Amino acid sequence: MAQESRPDDFVSLQDVPEGTKVRMADGVIAEVTANPRDGGWLFIRFVEYPEDPSRVGEDDMVFCTDVLGVV
Repeated sequence: MAQESRPDDFVSLQDVPEGTKVRMADGVIAEVTANPRDGGWLFIRFVEYPEDPSRVGEDDMVFCTDVLGVV
């Protein structure tokens, strides 16, 4: 079962460097490909996607409340 994030349960993303792996609230593992350093958004590439393995390698953006932590 996927873990849900709460509005007050987030990771500070402002200084997360490119290449860092993060765990998402839905169990996905992603690698940071760019960080605009606004504290809210990261550009990522999916590394592990248990619900849909075809998305591995796909690029996306995520918001801070979707990120549970650094792997």
